Amino acid sequence: MSERGDMHAMIGDPERMTRLVRSCVILLLSAILVFSRTIAVPALAAVLVSIALFPVVNSFARIGIPRAMASIVVILSLVAACVGIFYAVHQPMAQLLAKAPDLIEIGQRTLAHLTGRPVVTATLRQEGASALVDVLAPVAAVLTAALVAVGTSLILSNFILTCGTSVGRAALAAVRERPARRNWLRVCGSIRTQAAYYLQLVTTVNVIFGMVTGIVLTLLRVEDAPAYGLIAGLMNFIPIVGALITVCIIIAGGIAAHGATLAVLLPAAIFLLLHICESQFITPTLLGRRLQLNPLIVIAGVLGGAAAWGVGGAFLAVPILTSVKIALDAHPHFHRWGQVLGRGALVDKQPERPRLVRMRRAARVRAALSKS
Repeated sequence: MSERGDMHAMIGDPERMTRLVRSCVILLLSAILVFSRTIAVPALAAVLVSIALFPVVNSFARIGIPRAMASIVVILSLVAACVGIFYAVHQPMAQLLAKAPDLIEIGQRTLAHLTGRPVVTATLRQEGASALVDVLAPVAAVLTAALVAVGTSLILSNFILTCGTSVGRAALAAVRERPARRNWLRVCGSIRTQAAYYLQLVTTVNVIFGMVTGIVLTLLRVEDAPAYGLIAGLMNFIPIVGALITVCIIIAGGIAAHGATLAVLLPAAIFLLLHICESQFITPTLLGRRLQLNPLIVIAGVLGGAAAWGVGGAFLAVPILTSVKIALDAHPHFHRWGQVLGRGALVDKQPERPRLVRMRRAARVRAALSKS
């Protein structure tokens, strides 16, 4: 009888039933995003790219260019810039990949000396070739899947940039309560401005950081320095973890080129110095405290994204977390959760209420005076 009474009470309470349905929908969407990486990664990447490119497309639309044409032009310009960067460093990247068999052979020699096993050069080369094939096969598969995901993301981005504004307006029009509509307008406005600023700034900083890394390593006469610069710029999208991966790649390339000497540690040390200057001083100064995430949240997000969606999830984790933090900070009922994600969250919004009360009171007084 008690269970039946609870069920009748739930059905009789529309607000409680709405919360239950909303929770089920959120859980279902979360499960889809977690367990279907082939859909989730391109879709989330398309949303982030669209947020970053919305201001540019809107600028074209204000001067009379149709949104569809502006979207295509902006996306094609982005693709051309990326292709140009990769084409500029394709030769150093090929030379760096050509050192992989030497690096595998050096590792096998080191392991053989540590274990006391006799070193046979022919055997080591054969094992190195076999190990290289085993490594390159999954890498090729990952690159193929990445190209497909990038193409899908660009197509989705075009549709979001073209039709996203009208869909967003229709969704907001469906919210009938004026306070809720005002809250969601504030959230959408914050995402449109702050998230776009964050994504554009981080992309610019990472591109400049990769170029500076390549130039500095070139001055140090490091072989294949432009390739290391490209790797540094890409890995910088993954805070903390990406820098460690870049250091390992630089040391491994130095060992493959010059052997296991102390000199190979100098380029890695210089890169770490550049990374510390960028991550601790330059980027925080440009972003401000409100857009900074807690380092523990960053590590957890990167590991969780990599576990759920692979390499793409590791790259998307921090931009997604930052966008979620911006949305939480902008909502008056959820802004305290933004303080959980970041170390520079918004100040409590309670001091704003007396000002709003005074403005409404003044408006009522003016309305009464005008009637009289």
